[in-house]
Amino acid sequence: MPRVTDTRDRIVRAAEDVVIQEGVARLTLEAAAAEAGVSKGGVLYHFPTRAALVAAMVERFVVSFDADLERYGAYGGQPGDFIRAYVEATLRPTLEPGDLRTRRLGSALLASVASDPELLAPLRERFLAWQSSVEWDGVDPAVATVIRYAADGMWLCDLFELAPIREDHRQAVGDEMRALIERACRP
Repeated sequence: MPRVTDTRDRIVRAAEDVVIQEGVARLTLEAAAAEAGVSKGGVLYHFPTRAALVAAMVERFVVSFDADLERYGAYGGQPGDFIRAYVEATLRPTLEPGDLRTRRLGSALLASVASDPELLAPLRERFLAWQSSVEWDGVDPAVATVIRYAADGMWLCDLFELAPIREDHRQAVGDEMRALIERACRP
């Protein structure tokens, strides 16, 4: 018998798949159930409303990004560690084999905005915490914030396909952000 957390995670991933494949307007509890291969009652057991399902998608984004921050050394204790990790987590997120992770994460955001802007509250809180970490990272807070906004801008342009950065420029832009961090860390 599958564990409850496995079923819950499968439903969240299925909801992301629905958003990716069919758009946020098609995200219903029924559609998530069909995609996950469970009954609507199975979905309702974990997520009593569409808003609860979308909130879980947003939470999945936050947990995943926080894990990448840690993976890239955000809390190493050295000046610039957090903003370095933020750039890496944004430019090189952990990928699961065959997973369109960037689009999956974005799908949670799209779904939350489209369904209920109040669902963005937890995401706003995390972005405030990340910004606070950027500002207290031991480098000039203005420089660190510019770098964070550049990383976020690249991610959003990729997500919404708004003249996304060409792959041949992605590395160079990342290198410039890294160089700015290193210059800001010099005494």
